[in-house]
Amino acid sequence: NSFNRMTLDLQASQAALKETNLELKLTSEENERRRRYMEIVLGNVAAGVVSVDGEGHLRTINKSAESMFGLKAEDVLHRHYSEVLQTNHMEIAGKFTEMHQITKQPTMQRQVRSLVGNRLMTLLVTVSILHDEEGQYMGIVVVFDDLTELEKAQRMAAWREVARRIAHEIKNPLTPIQLSAQRLRRKYLRRFAEDGKVFEDCTRTIINQVDELKLLVNEFSNFARMPAASLSPNDLPEIVKETISLFRESHPSTTFAFEQQNPLPMLDLDRDQMKRVMINLLDNAVAAVDGNGEISVHLSFDEILKIARLEVSDNGPGIPAEDKIGMFEPYFSTKEKGSGLGLAIVSNIIADHHGFIRVRDNQPRGTTIVIELPGGSRKSGKSVTELA
Repeated sequence: NSFNRMTLDLQASQAALKETNLELKLTSEENERRRRYMEIVLGNVAAGVVSVDGEGHLRTINKSAESMFGLKAEDVLHRHYSEVLQTNHMEIAGKFTEMHQITKQPTMQRQVRSLVGNRLMTLLVTVSILHDEEGQYMGIVVVFDDLTELEKAQRMAAWREVARRIAHEIKNPLTPIQLSAQRLRRKYLRRFAEDGKVFEDCTRTIINQVDELKLLVNEFSNFARMPAASLSPNDLPEIVKETISLFRESHPSTTFAFEQQNPLPMLDLDRDQMKRVMINLLDNAVAAVDGNGEISVHLSFDEILKIARLEVSDNGPGIPAEDKIGMFEPYFSTKEKGSGLGLAIVSNIIADHHGFIRVRDNQPRGTTIVIELPGGSRKSGKSVTELA
Protein backbone atom coordinates (compact mmCIF):
# COMPACT_ATOMS: atom_id res chain seq x y z
CA ASN A 1 0.00 0.00 0.00
CA SER A 2 2.82 2.41 0.88
CA PHE A 3 4.47 1.66 -2.47
CA ASN A 4 1.19 2.22 -4.32
CA ARG A 5 0.67 5.53 -2.52
CA MET A 6 4.21 6.59 -3.39
CA THR A 7 3.58 5.62 -7.02
CA LEU A 8 0.33 7.57 -7.11
CA ASP A 9 1.97 10.59 -5.44
CA LEU A 10 4.83 10.45 -7.94
CA GLN A 11 2.41 10.23 -10.85
CA ALA A 12 0.43 13.16 -9.45
CA SER A 13 3.63 15.17 -9.00
CA GLN A 14 4.73 14.35 -12.53
CA ALA A 15 1.32 15.36 -13.89
CA ALA A 16 1.43 18.60 -11.90
CA LEU A 17 4.99 19.21 -13.12
CA LYS A 18 3.94 18.62 -16.74
CA GLU A 19 0.99 20.96 -16.31
CA THR A 20 3.25 23.59 -14.74
CA ASN A 21 5.81 23.17 -17.54
CA LEU A 22 3.04 23.48 -20.11
CA GLU A 23 1.75 26.65 -18.45
CA LEU A 24 5.28 28.04 -18.33
CA LYS A 25 5.79 27.16 -21.98
CA LEU A 26 2.50 28.81 -22.96
CA THR A 27 3.36 31.85 -20.85
CA SER A 28 6.81 32.02 -22.41
CA GLU A 29 5.36 31.72 -25.91
CA GLU A 30 2.81 34.42 -25.11
CA ASN A 31 5.55 36.69 -23.76
CA GLU A 32 7.62 36.05 -26.87
CA ARG A 33 4.64 36.86 -29.09
CA ARG A 34 4.08 40.09 -27.16
CA ARG A 35 7.77 40.96 -27.39
CA ARG A 36 7.79 40.38 -31.16
CA TYR A 37 4.57 42.37 -31.51
CA MET A 38 6.04 45.28 -29.55
CA GLU A 39 9.20 45.14 -31.68
CA ILE A 40 7.08 45.28 -34.84
CA VAL A 41 5.03 48.18 -33.44
CA LEU A 42 8.12 50.13 -32.36
CA GLY A 43 9.85 49.34 -35.65
CA ASN A 44 7.01 50.91 -37.61
CA VAL A 45 6.45 53.98 -35.45
CA ALA A 46 7.63 57.20 -37.12
CA ALA A 47 8.73 58.67 -33.79
CA GLY A 48 12.02 57.67 -32.23
CA VAL A 49 11.58 55.58 -29.07
CA VAL A 50 14.31 54.87 -26.50
CA SER A 51 13.96 53.16 -23.12
CA VAL A 52 16.45 53.31 -20.25
CA ASP A 53 16.32 51.00 -17.22
CA GLY A 54 16.58 52.03 -13.57
CA GLU A 55 20.38 51.86 -13.68
CA GLY A 56 20.66 54.08 -16.73
CA HIS A 57 21.34 51.41 -19.34
CA LEU A 58 19.70 51.56 -22.76
CA ARG A 59 17.22 48.69 -23.19
CA THR A 60 15.29 49.68 -26.31
CA ILE A 61 15.95 51.79 -29.37
CA ASN A 62 13.69 51.57 -32.41
CA LYS A 63 14.65 52.01 -36.07
CA SER A 64 13.38 55.59 -36.20
CA ALA A 65 15.61 56.57 -33.28
CA GLU A 66 18.57 54.77 -34.91
CA SER A 67 18.03 56.71 -38.13
CA MET A 68 17.32 60.00 -36.35
CA PHE A 69 20.54 59.97 -34.31
CA GLY A 70 22.79 57.92 -36.59
CA LEU A 71 23.09 55.05 -34.10
CA LYS A 72 23.06 51.26 -34.36
CA ALA A 73 21.18 49.22 -31.77
CA GLU A 74 23.96 46.64 -31.45
CA ASP A 75 26.44 49.42 -30.58
CA VAL A 76 24.40 51.16 -27.86
CA LEU A 77 22.07 48.62 -26.21
CA HIS A 78 22.99 47.76 -22.60
CA ARG A 79 25.43 50.70 -22.46
CA HIS A 80 24.96 53.54 -19.98
CA TYR A 81 23.20 56.51 -21.57
CA SER A 82 26.06 58.85 -20.56
CA GLU A 83 28.38 56.86 -22.85
CA VAL A 84 26.04 57.32 -25.82
CA LEU A 85 24.73 60.89 -25.55
CA GLN A 86 26.64 63.85 -26.98
CA THR A 87 27.56 66.70 -24.65
CA ASN A 88 24.71 68.94 -25.85
CA HIS A 89 22.26 66.06 -25.43
CA MET A 90 23.43 65.52 -21.84
CA GLU A 91 22.54 69.16 -21.16
CA ILE A 92 19.02 68.53 -22.48
CA ALA A 93 18.72 65.41 -20.30
CA GLY A 94 19.77 67.52 -17.32
CA LYS A 95 16.98 70.02 -18.02
CA PHE A 96 14.40 67.21 -17.99
CA THR A 97 15.81 65.99 -14.66
CA GLU A 98 15.43 69.50 -13.23
CA MET A 99 11.89 69.71 -14.61
CA HIS A 100 10.93 66.41 -12.94
CA GLN A 101 12.40 67.50 -9.61
CA ILE A 102 10.28 70.65 -9.73
CA THR A 103 7.01 69.34 -11.16
CA LYS A 104 7.10 65.69 -9.94
CA GLN A 105 5.06 64.86 -13.05
CA PRO A 106 5.36 61.29 -14.44
CA THR A 107 5.37 62.62 -18.02
CA MET A 108 7.22 65.69 -19.28
CA GLN A 109 7.29 67.24 -22.73
CA ARG A 110 9.19 70.08 -24.34
CA GLN A 111 10.37 71.20 -27.77
CA VAL A 112 14.13 71.38 -28.22
CA ARG A 113 16.51 72.37 -31.01
CA SER A 114 19.67 70.32 -31.06
CA LEU A 115 22.61 69.63 -33.35
CA VAL A 116 22.61 65.96 -34.40
CA GLY A 117 25.75 65.27 -36.40
CA ASN A 118 25.92 68.32 -38.69
CA ARG A 119 22.14 68.79 -38.85
CA LEU A 120 20.15 71.16 -36.65
CA MET A 121 16.95 69.34 -35.67
CA THR A 122 13.76 70.46 -33.94
CA LEU A 123 12.40 67.68 -31.73
CA LEU A 124 9.34 67.31 -29.54
CA VAL A 125 10.71 65.23 -26.66
CA THR A 126 8.36 63.33 -24.32
CA VAL A 127 9.86 61.65 -21.24
CA SER A 128 7.75 59.18 -19.24
CA ILE A 129 8.88 57.84 -15.85
CA LEU A 130 8.25 54.10 -15.39
CA HIS A 131 7.20 52.49 -12.07
CA ASP A 132 6.12 48.94 -11.32
CA GLU A 133 2.93 47.93 -9.46
CA GLU A 134 4.65 48.55 -6.13
CA GLY A 135 5.79 52.02 -7.13
CA GLN A 136 9.44 51.08 -7.60
CA TYR A 137 11.36 53.14 -10.18
CA MET A 138 11.97 51.08 -13.35
CA GLY A 139 13.47 53.64 -15.73
CA ILE A 140 12.19 55.97 -18.44
CA VAL A 141 10.81 55.91 -21.97
CA VAL A 142 11.75 58.80 -24.26
CA VAL A 143 9.80 59.56 -27.46
CA PHE A 144 11.27 61.88 -30.11
CA ASP A 145 9.00 63.47 -32.73
CA ASP A 146 10.99 65.12 -35.53
CA LEU A 147 9.40 68.53 -36.19
CA THR A 148 12.29 69.83 -38.32
CA GLU A 149 10.50 69.75 -41.67
CA LEU A 150 7.23 71.02 -40.18
CA GLU A 151 9.00 73.94 -38.53
CA LYS A 152 10.89 74.65 -41.74
CA ALA A 153 7.62 74.70 -43.71
CA GLN A 154 6.11 77.10 -41.17
CA ARG A 155 9.16 79.36 -41.34
CA MET A 156 9.07 79.30 -45.15
CA ALA A 157 5.41 80.30 -45.14
CA ALA A 158 6.16 83.16 -42.74
CA TRP A 159 9.15 84.32 -44.80
CA ARG A 160 7.07 84.24 -47.97
CA GLU A 161 4.51 86.52 -46.37
CA VAL A 162 7.30 88.86 -45.24
CA ALA A 163 8.82 88.81 -48.74
CA ARG A 164 5.42 89.53 -50.33
CA ARG A 165 4.84 92.55 -48.09
CA ILE A 166 8.37 93.90 -48.53
CA ALA A 167 8.13 93.56 -52.31
CA HIS A 168 4.78 95.31 -52.34
CA GLU A 169 5.88 98.20 -50.10
CA ILE A 170 9.21 98.82 -51.83
CA LYS A 171 8.24 98.26 -55.45
CA ASN A 172 5.61 101.01 -55.65
CA PRO A 173 7.90 104.03 -55.01
CA LEU A 174 10.90 102.71 -57.01
CA THR A 175 9.62 103.54 -60.49
CA PRO A 176 8.71 107.18 -59.75
CA ILE A 177 12.06 107.67 -57.98
CA GLN A 178 13.94 106.36 -61.00
CA LEU A 179 11.83 108.31 -63.50
CA SER A 180 12.29 111.51 -61.49
CA ALA A 181 16.08 111.08 -61.41
CA GLN A 182 16.17 110.43 -65.17
CA ARG A 183 14.01 113.50 -65.80
CA LEU A 184 16.28 115.67 -63.67
CA ARG A 185 19.30 114.48 -65.68
CA ARG A 186 17.65 115.28 -69.00
CA LYS A 187 16.33 118.71 -67.97
CA TYR A 188 19.03 120.19 -65.76
CA LEU A 189 22.35 118.44 -66.50
CA ARG A 190 23.38 120.98 -69.18
CA ARG A 191 22.39 123.95 -67.01
CA PHE A 192 25.01 123.16 -64.40
CA ALA A 193 28.50 124.34 -65.08
CA GLU A 194 30.93 123.67 -62.27
CA ASP A 195 28.53 121.36 -60.44
CA GLY A 196 27.54 119.40 -63.55
CA LYS A 197 29.83 116.48 -62.67
CA VAL A 198 28.43 116.28 -59.13
CA PHE A 199 24.86 116.42 -60.41
CA GLU A 200 25.55 113.71 -62.99
CA ASP A 201 27.23 111.42 -60.43
CA CYS A 202 24.42 111.83 -57.90
CA THR A 203 21.60 111.18 -60.36
CA ARG A 204 23.45 108.20 -61.86
CA THR A 205 23.92 106.77 -58.36
CA ILE A 206 20.19 107.13 -57.66
CA ILE A 207 19.28 105.38 -60.93
CA ASN A 208 21.80 102.55 -60.42
CA GLN A 209 20.76 101.96 -56.82
CA VAL A 210 17.10 101.86 -57.84
CA ASP A 211 18.00 99.22 -60.45
CA GLU A 212 19.67 97.13 -57.74
CA LEU A 213 16.66 97.56 -55.47
CA LYS A 214 14.40 96.41 -58.31
CA LEU A 215 16.47 93.24 -58.70
CA LEU A 216 16.17 92.62 -54.96
CA VAL A 217 12.41 93.23 -55.05
CA ASN A 218 12.08 90.79 -57.95
CA GLU A 219 13.87 88.16 -55.86
CA PHE A 220 11.43 88.80 -53.01
CA SER A 221 8.50 88.54 -55.42
CA ASN A 222 9.76 85.30 -56.96
CA PHE A 223 10.26 83.77 -53.53
CA ALA A 224 6.83 84.90 -52.30
CA ARG A 225 4.88 83.56 -55.26
CA MET A 226 6.92 80.45 -56.03
CA PRO A 227 4.57 78.36 -58.20
CA ALA A 228 3.97 74.68 -57.47
CA ALA A 229 6.12 72.37 -59.57
CA SER A 230 4.46 71.11 -62.76
CA LEU A 231 6.05 67.68 -63.13
CA SER A 232 6.40 65.87 -66.45
CA PRO A 233 8.97 63.42 -67.91
CA ASN A 234 12.16 65.37 -68.67
CA ASP A 235 15.78 64.73 -69.56
CA LEU A 236 17.88 65.99 -66.62
CA PRO A 237 21.25 65.66 -68.42
CA GLU A 238 19.94 67.86 -71.21
CA ILE A 239 18.80 70.55 -68.74
CA VAL A 240 22.17 70.43 -66.97
CA LYS A 241 24.22 70.64 -70.18
CA GLU A 242 22.13 73.52 -71.54
CA THR A 243 22.76 75.53 -68.37
CA ILE A 244 26.48 74.74 -68.33
CA SER A 245 26.74 75.93 -71.96
CA LEU A 246 25.27 79.30 -70.98
CA PHE A 247 27.79 79.71 -68.16
CA ARG A 248 30.72 78.64 -70.36
CA GLU A 249 29.91 81.48 -72.74
CA SER A 250 29.39 84.10 -70.03
CA HIS A 251 32.36 83.03 -67.84
CA PRO A 252 35.22 82.10 -70.22
CA SER A 253 37.87 82.29 -67.48
CA THR A 254 36.14 79.59 -65.43
CA THR A 255 36.61 75.89 -66.22
CA PHE A 256 33.38 73.87 -66.30
CA ALA A 257 33.57 70.06 -66.27
CA PHE A 258 30.56 67.79 -66.79
CA GLU A 259 30.53 64.06 -66.11
CA GLN A 260 27.63 61.62 -66.43
CA GLN A 261 28.54 58.33 -64.79
CA ASN A 262 25.78 56.17 -66.27
CA PRO A 263 22.50 56.52 -68.22
CA LEU A 264 19.66 58.26 -66.38
CA PRO A 265 15.95 57.54 -66.73
CA MET A 266 13.52 60.24 -67.75
CA LEU A 267 12.60 62.00 -64.50
CA ASP A 268 9.38 63.72 -63.48
CA LEU A 269 10.62 67.31 -63.36
CA ASP A 270 9.50 70.88 -63.82
CA ARG A 271 11.94 71.85 -66.57
CA ASP A 272 11.92 75.60 -65.88
CA GLN A 273 12.35 75.17 -62.14
CA MET A 274 15.19 72.65 -62.50
CA LYS A 275 16.93 75.06 -64.88
CA ARG A 276 16.53 77.72 -62.21
CA VAL A 277 18.13 75.33 -59.70
CA MET A 278 21.13 74.86 -61.99
CA ILE A 279 21.46 78.62 -62.62
CA ASN A 280 21.42 79.34 -58.88
CA LEU A 281 23.97 76.63 -58.07
CA LEU A 282 26.34 77.54 -60.90
CA ASP A 283 26.00 81.24 -60.10
CA ASN A 284 27.00 80.53 -56.48
CA ALA A 285 29.88 78.32 -57.63
CA VAL A 286 31.19 81.02 -60.00
CA ALA A 287 31.03 83.56 -57.16
CA ALA A 288 32.87 81.11 -54.86
CA VAL A 289 35.80 80.72 -57.29
CA ASP A 290 35.74 84.48 -58.02
CA GLY A 291 35.16 83.82 -61.72
CA ASN A 292 38.52 82.10 -62.15
CA GLY A 293 38.51 78.51 -60.94
CA GLU A 294 37.12 75.05 -61.60
CA ILE A 295 33.50 73.93 -61.35
CA SER A 296 32.44 70.34 -61.93
CA VAL A 297 28.97 68.86 -62.35
CA HIS A 298 28.51 65.12 -61.82
CA LEU A 299 25.39 63.11 -62.67
CA SER A 300 24.71 59.49 -61.72
CA PHE A 301 21.84 57.08 -61.15
CA ASP A 302 21.57 54.47 -58.40
CA GLU A 303 19.84 51.47 -59.97
CA ILE A 304 19.12 49.86 -56.60
CA LEU A 305 17.68 52.89 -54.79
CA LYS A 306 16.25 54.41 -58.01
CA ILE A 307 17.76 57.78 -57.16
CA ALA A 308 19.29 60.33 -59.53
CA ARG A 309 22.18 62.21 -57.94
CA LEU A 310 23.38 65.64 -59.10
CA GLU A 311 26.56 67.12 -57.61
CA VAL A 312 27.85 70.64 -58.25
CA SER A 313 31.37 71.21 -56.91
CA ASP A 314 33.74 74.18 -56.86
CA ASN A 315 37.31 74.67 -55.69
CA GLY A 316 36.62 77.91 -53.86
CA PRO A 317 37.39 78.65 -50.19
CA GLY A 318 34.57 76.43 -48.90
CA ILE A 319 31.82 77.11 -46.35
CA PRO A 320 32.46 77.21 -42.57
CA ALA A 321 30.75 74.47 -40.56
CA GLU A 322 28.60 76.97 -38.66
CA ASP A 323 27.22 78.38 -41.92
CA LYS A 324 26.27 74.99 -43.35
CA ILE A 325 23.47 74.56 -40.80
CA GLY A 326 21.34 77.43 -42.08
CA MET A 327 22.49 77.85 -45.66
CA PHE A 328 19.18 76.64 -47.16
CA GLU A 329 17.16 79.03 -44.98
CA PRO A 330 15.83 82.35 -46.37
CA TYR A 331 18.20 85.34 -46.26
CA PHE A 332 21.38 83.29 -45.89
CA SER A 333 24.14 84.69 -48.10
CA THR A 334 27.91 85.03 -48.12
CA LYS A 335 27.81 87.53 -51.00
CA GLU A 336 28.05 91.26 -50.32
CA LYS A 337 25.01 92.01 -52.50
CA GLY A 338 23.23 88.67 -52.22
CA SER A 339 19.52 88.57 -51.37
CA GLY A 340 19.94 85.33 -49.44
CA LEU A 341 17.00 83.75 -51.26
CA GLY A 342 18.77 81.72 -53.96
CA LEU A 343 19.45 78.55 -51.97
CA ALA A 344 16.11 78.83 -50.15
CA ILE A 345 14.38 78.83 -53.55
CA VAL A 346 16.53 75.88 -54.67
CA SER A 347 15.63 73.97 -51.49
CA ASN A 348 11.91 74.63 -52.05
CA ILE A 349 12.08 73.46 -55.66
CA ILE A 350 13.88 70.24 -54.71
CA ALA A 351 11.34 69.59 -51.93
CA ASP A 352 8.52 70.04 -54.48
CA HIS A 353 10.25 67.36 -56.57
CA HIS A 354 10.24 65.01 -53.53
CA GLY A 355 14.03 65.20 -53.44
CA PHE A 356 16.75 66.06 -50.95
CA ILE A 357 19.55 68.62 -50.95
CA ARG A 358 22.61 68.79 -48.72
CA VAL A 359 26.08 70.32 -48.62
CA ARG A 360 29.47 68.73 -48.02
CA ASP A 361 33.10 69.73 -48.35
CA ASN A 362 34.75 69.21 -51.72
CA GLN A 363 38.18 67.59 -51.74
CA PRO A 364 40.83 68.93 -51.54
CA ARG A 365 39.03 72.29 -51.18
CA GLY A 366 35.76 73.97 -51.93
CA THR A 367 32.10 73.01 -51.63
CA THR A 368 29.82 70.36 -53.12
CA ILE A 369 26.04 70.67 -53.27
CA VAL A 370 24.37 67.26 -53.56
CA ILE A 371 20.82 66.86 -54.89
CA GLU A 372 18.99 63.52 -54.92
CA LEU A 373 15.80 63.04 -56.94
CA PRO A 374 13.47 60.02 -57.22
CA GLY A 375 14.06 58.14 -60.48
CA GLY A 376 11.80 56.76 -63.19
CA SER A 377 12.11 53.81 -65.55
CA ARG A 378 12.99 55.02 -69.07
CA LYS A 379 16.70 55.56 -69.70
CA SER A 380 18.06 58.82 -71.04
CA GLY A 381 21.53 59.98 -71.99
CA LYS A 382 24.80 58.07 -71.90
CA SER A 383 28.02 57.95 -69.95
CA VAL A 384 29.96 61.04 -70.96
CA THR A 385 32.70 63.36 -69.73
CA GLU A 386 33.14 66.93 -70.97
CA LEU A 387 35.75 69.52 -70.07
CA ALA A 388 36.03 73.12 -71.22
